[in-house]
Amino acid sequence: MQKRIILSILLSVFFILISLGLVSYYHIEKSIERSYEDHLTEAKIIGTSIDHILEENLTCLYDISLSDRIDISDNSWGPEQEALKAAYNYSIFTDGVFLLDRIGNVLLTYPPRGGWSIDMLGIPPVSRVISDMRPVISSVVTMEPSRRKVIFTLVPLKNRNGNVVGAAGGLIDPTNYQFTQILTSIAAAKTTNIELVDGQGIVIASNHPESILTGIDHNKFLGRLIAEKKSAVATCHRCHASAKESARRTEDVLIFTPLDLAPWGVAFRFPKDIIYAPSESLKQGFFMLGIISLATSFVLALGMSKSIVKPVRQLIQATGRIARGNLSEAVNIESSEEIGTLSQSFDDMRLKLAASLDSIQRQNLELEQRVRERTRQLEEKQVVNATLLRKLITSQEDERKRIARELHDESLQTMSALLMNIEMCRLHPDQITPQKVAQMKETVTLVINEMSKVIQNLRPTVLDDLGFEAGVLWLIDRNLKERGINCSFNFQDLDEDKLRPELQVTLFRIIQEVTGNIARHAHAKNVRIAIKNDDKLFTMTIEDDGTGFDMETVFENTLTGRGLGILGMKERAAQVNGTLEISSIPQKGTTVLCTVPLSPEV
Repeated sequence: MQKRIILSILLSVFFILISLGLVSYYHIEKSIERSYEDHLTEAKIIGTSIDHILEENLTCLYDISLSDRIDISDNSWGPEQEALKAAYNYSIFTDGVFLLDRIGNVLLTYPPRGGWSIDMLGIPPVSRVISDMRPVISSVVTMEPSRRKVIFTLVPLKNRNGNVVGAAGGLIDPTNYQFTQILTSIAAAKTTNIELVDGQGIVIASNHPESILTGIDHNKFLGRLIAEKKSAVATCHRCHASAKESARRTEDVLIFTPLDLAPWGVAFRFPKDIIYAPSESLKQGFFMLGIISLATSFVLALGMSKSIVKPVRQLIQATGRIARGNLSEAVNIESSEEIGTLSQSFDDMRLKLAASLDSIQRQNLELEQRVRERTRQLEEKQVVNATLLRKLITSQEDERKRIARELHDESLQTMSALLMNIEMCRLHPDQITPQKVAQMKETVTLVINEMSKVIQNLRPTVLDDLGFEAGVLWLIDRNLKERGINCSFNFQDLDEDKLRPELQVTLFRIIQEVTGNIARHAHAKNVRIAIKNDDKLFTMTIEDDGTGFDMETVFENTLTGRGLGILGMKERAAQVNGTLEISSIPQKGTTVLCTVPLSPEV
């Protein structure tokens, strides 16, 4: 046992260390991923800002056509010169703007300069806008023979009639301060390079000015990403690093996202070892912590096992005696630690075990008595349910007999008389008079009224036609006021729109049963009805000053049918998760309280 204790403690400490290490490593990796995502989001924000600047300057070029002053065939260049001047003044085309015809000849420049001896069609972005007639923003282009670096921005040029007659373009200085200002506005460490790169891997702008117009895409990786319009997170070797930096680190993390309007992209580059430094530090720290923790745990486990094993063996012997039924010998282990407390608990258990056996026997007797009582209640409930079922079947048959009797005694007799009148009119058409027609109309009206009465008894149409409140008023008039019973009611806080249709039917039937019982049995003179509801609860109170009844005896013998109406109302309320409570005292009236929850979660 001593070896198992030592091994268990060491394994527990080992697994705890492994778990803590894995959790910490996982959270650091997630932190690194979030850092990558944050940098990628920053790159996209920068790209969106640069796209916005480029879009505004493309609009300046488009405005040259929209000025409605372009006509290269009239040999009058004044309007075109003004349009170029406006585009130059409100754009980033610091190296000038110009107009080309459809074969690539330079027609006009601003600021004015001598004739260009450059073959414009030999410049790919110029030839592309001339051939495709689409707006083009180029990568960095080297102008010969001056070796000056520029970026071409061109859009199709249209005349007053909307016909494409050439191209309008502007030259952007790659070192434009607006691009650099956006990159330097991002807070970044000195070792982090934020760069605007074209499709050839040339740095257009950077938060490190010495990197501008240098190449950083030796394997055309960034060019492929720009062409495919894909963002990426990758590793790369740091270009143009000093010998000291190259010896210290070998790889950088590259986070890149392309622009939408230009074949450019935004790149974040920073040393990989800075990102992964917390992970490496964590590994070293956990290695040292593991060695120290295992050594300390071994020493503590060795001492603890010795102080535990001997008392445990004595305790095992004592519990063996108790298991064999020997409850007379005390459990006595001298120890001031938990083992001593445990031995005292076992001795207390020994003393109480005999008393517990007697208690179990008594509880068994009580449980058997409860089972018999519960069985009797279930049997009584089953009898009540059978009585209710018989009452339901009897009520259905009585209702069918009543409907058949009403149809036979009233509607059928009336229809027979109507049929005889129709037959007499057929045999003696000359004797048809307005009085006979009126008489037959009255007969039909009588049949309709009788059928309506039957339908009203089955399901009052007032509940469907006029709503719940009108249905309750109809019941009050029919069951109470027609019998001379004074009724006062309060429906001011009733909002029937919040009552479901099936709930309205259930509540209508409960009110029908209550008012019917008052009319038949209560001998009441006054009845007060209050109905209200809010978003969560429906409450209905019906009080009468009738003879009342004894609540303790009303359910004593349900076989005679007494109390079945109350049980039926309680069942109806329970079907909609509600409750129905009745309080009555002989000669002092009866109060019925029905509450139904309306909120769906109840």
